[in-house]
Amino acid sequence: MLPICLLCAMLMQAAPSVQGQAQDTPVVGKGRPEEKWTVDYKPGPFRMYRSADGTLYWYATFTLTNRTGKDRRLAPRWELLDEQGRISAAGQGVDSDVTRAILKLLNDPSLEEVSSIMGEIGQGEEAAKTGVVVFPAGPESRSLSLMVSGLSTERSSIRDPKTGQPVLLRKTLRIDYRVPGERGTVQGDLPLADAETGQANPGWIMR
Repeated sequence: MLPICLLCAMLMQAAPSVQGQAQDTPVVGKGRPEEKWTVDYKPGPFRMYRSADGTLYWYATFTLTNRTGKDRRLAPRWELLDEQGRISAAGQGVDSDVTRAILKLLNDPSLEEVSSIMGEIGQGEEAAKTGVVVFPAGPESRSLSLMVSGLSTERSSIRDPKTGQPVLLRKTLRIDYRVPGERGTVQGDLPLADAETGQANPGWIMR
């Protein structure tokens, strides 16, 4: 079993920090540098939800704020990675009734489903968007990493060591969590994973 930090290191090229910038400048058109920008992402609590039929789900809230100086179009993508390397996409295998039940439980009129977050986001805090993402809990896990991409235009590329072909990497926010105790007894917020690796948490990576 590989520790999750080692697994991430094998799969991803780390960026300097949450505020760090990608080293490579993507180029579009006739050699014209593409404008680089990143929308702010504020993670909320990461919790467990048990549906009426006993099925377990993870859910996390968030706030997106555009401080880039222009209105932007967003198509964020959320993925959950566990210490076994299993990856699940937000909403995959999640009935819409479960998401609505979680929104009702949270009782926050500002929260939206992910589908409502897609598209244009205006500038400043008054135009910020808040939402919730939901994942099936899946097999028992001790460590989880929430990966959020689509918040930035920054990209770089590396060569696949096996094929030698270029692989496009996108600036992605990684947020690590550790599951305390038995999963069935988890209540309330999950604490962030111990920051013993020396990496920022949350932190930007190239993935």
